[in-house]
Amino acid sequence: MTKVKSFDAIFSLGSSCQVASQLRRNRLRTAAGPFDWFNFASTPGFCQVLESRFERFMLLPNLEVYSHSVNCHYVRDKASTCLSFHDFKYDPKRPPLFDYPEFRDRLERRIGRFNRCLSSVQDVLLIRTVKHTEDAYHIFETIENSYMNPHLRYLFVLHSSDPDTAEIDSGHPQIRIVRMPAGATWEGDAQAWKKVLAPYCIRSCPGNHPF
Repeated sequence: MTKVKSFDAIFSLGSSCQVASQLRRNRLRTAAGPFDWFNFASTPGFCQVLESRFERFMLLPNLEVYSHSVNCHYVRDKASTCLSFHDFKYDPKRPPLFDYPEFRDRLERRIGRFNRCLSSVQDVLLIRTVKHTEDAYHIFETIENSYMNPHLRYLFVLHSSDPDTAEIDSGHPQIRIVRMPAGATWEGDAQAWKKVLAPYCIRSCPGNHPF
């Protein structure tokens, strides 16, 4: 893929913060999506959330605080297995999840933005790291069956110990699968991401903003 392709929106589908971080680094993250800063490695759980259009996702009764850092609680959504490491402030003087209403408002805005884009006719690119190519096809089929946008494109990234990036034939015109080095930190390999994201840009024409 050498020809530059422009999109109205590019969203991270996770499975960790790495994708959103690299989109921001490469100036392709123009708006926040619902999966940007979660750790959501379970493909079945992730697909269930998409199939239900986020029904019951990260609802307060389903949240379990299981640890914390200096600044934030570590929270698990028992209904979906999604993990949050950045959303809920840790304050020993206040009860856990005291800031849930603020989190919920923010998440609802992001869900609404995501659902509108995937229900529109905008050109949208969706990016997710996966462990297996089978996960990529499962997610693709779930989204295609759950949303009506005919102009969705997909980039799935497989991390590898190989130092080089490589294209994997997906057998489908909407899907691009790339193998890239994992990198030394949670942000991944910056140079590999820059190379993989090079064919993409955000369309800036007036009237095309889907949000």
